[in-house]
Amino acid sequence: MEERVMGAFTVVVLAVVIAVSCLLIYVPNMHIIALKLRDNRLEGGRVSVMEMLRESEVELEENDPETRENVLKGHQIRLMLPQNVTSASVSIDNNYVDRTIAITINGIGKDYFSKYPMRGNADNIVDVIYNSENLVGVIELTMDDVREVKMTSEGEYIYLDFVDPHEVYDYVVVVDAGHGGNVPGATKMGVNEKDLDLAIVLELKKLFSRSDKNIGVYYTRTEDCNPSFEARVGLANDTDADLFLSVHNNSTASGRMSSINGTEVMYKGADTTGESKKFASMCLERLLENLGSKSKGTVVGDEVYIIRMSNSPVALVEVGFMTNAQELENLQNREYQKKTAEALYDAVVEYLYGR
Repeated sequence: MEERVMGAFTVVVLAVVIAVSCLLIYVPNMHIIALKLRDNRLEGGRVSVMEMLRESEVELEENDPETRENVLKGHQIRLMLPQNVTSASVSIDNNYVDRTIAITINGIGKDYFSKYPMRGNADNIVDVIYNSENLVGVIELTMDDVREVKMTSEGEYIYLDFVDPHEVYDYVVVVDAGHGGNVPGATKMGVNEKDLDLAIVLELKKLFSRSDKNIGVYYTRTEDCNPSFEARVGLANDTDADLFLSVHNNSTASGRMSSINGTEVMYKGADTTGESKKFASMCLERLLENLGSKSKGTVVGDEVYIIRMSNSPVALVEVGFMTNAQELENLQNREYQKKTAEALYDAVVEYLYGR
């Protein structure tokens, strides 16, 4: 009898130990689980919180300078982070072409702004949209112009400033990979121009990323999409770019394979300063040096919308002819694409800084 009691007691003790062990495993996440359960009961969806920002702007303007300084610390926007959420949970994605800035914060729910109102002013901000799913909140700001984001943190607050790119960089350059999406450009032997253009631009992007030059480079596309002509040249104009470079590849007028080959660079003839032609000439010279291709010269390209509408010195590069078998093969070669990118990088640096 005594042995049975001891056996039963042992079983109970083991069960309790197992239950406690399981509980300890999940205890660190219990508050997160509880928050998610509560958050799931709240109504969600994308909502504009722009009015909150406008009301805060009016309120702050009515306060004395010392109060405004205590709230904003000289910054434009202040966001408060809940307990257990740090600045390490904040990430920022700046979509320059669409003029939108997405601020993602892990650990905030649907009721975030009802508990932690945004403070600041609406300078350059057209709208602010908020959405949260599974305690991941996204604050999307639509800007009226291209802006760089500076984030600083202090205790439970993060501060955001939206500044002109020229306040951050010595120079600003916009790089455009031609075509994209459902507009393939020239197509030969199963090869789409849009893919060649993008491959070269992505190699160029690597060079700028590694560069020690303080150049802000903005790309009209880094994936297979097709921004409008207005968006492409608009990015250059709105950033007041020092240079606008567009990368393309050529084909014969008939589209048939031929012996015609070589590199051509188009520029804005209406640019009376001569800077577009100067930049185009530098691009052509560096490409010929690196690629050993035949020169097709620099050509006035004002009939092309993005050239005609550019306020910046602009060069549209036609690297090679896809309708030439040898050049088509070259253009698909990774090393050839790298050499092309190196030539364009050197041309940009030469124009901006001199040799």
